[in-house]
Amino acid sequence: MEFTNQHILLGIGALIVLILLFILFQVLKMRAKINRLNKKYSYFMAGEKGQTLEFKLSTEVRELREMMQTSKAMLHQQELLATMQLNSVQKIGVLKYDAFEETGDKLSFSITFLDGRNNGVVITSLSGRETSRIYGKRILNGRAKEPLSVEEAQSVELAMQKLMPSIAKKPEAKNVNRNIKRNEYKAKKIEENK
Repeated sequence: MEFTNQHILLGIGALIVLILLFILFQVLKMRAKINRLNKKYSYFMAGEKGQTLEFKLSTEVRELREMMQTSKAMLHQQELLATMQLNSVQKIGVLKYDAFEETGDKLSFSITFLDGRNNGVVITSLSGRETSRIYGKRILNGRAKEPLSVEEAQSVELAMQKLMPSIAKKPEAKNVNRNIKRNEYKAKKIEENK
């Protein structure tokens, strides 16, 4: 088969048509990308009230700083509450018993009140038909300086067996502070880039 000028021209024409179709496809593809970018640009540059991107960013940075300040205040409050929690009564142990055989109905009792550090007091009430007495003994770190009766010791033991609520742990607080500082740094960089 011989190639003639007509075949060569036909081949070149087909090649040109393929190239034109390829270019047309690429142009349409680029136009679709440009339309998407244009929509995003319009969204960022013209808000509901004609706000600009710079105004939106400055608003976001300001709100981020306010949230960081609020977060710091909340962390401080949490630490204060944790300290107060350690100093408040958290553990109570109650033991009712008959101090005198003739009374019955377990009218006597020993009650222990302890804080988060196992400091507190044990109060004992001995009730009988003719008499009633109340004693109080101080507890420091789970131990009394004065001798305890068997019932008082059991009351203290009951109180110390109670689990106290968990409090804020310092490593978590450090992580929160680290995140706050990282966000402050990011906000500062955004401000500088304006």
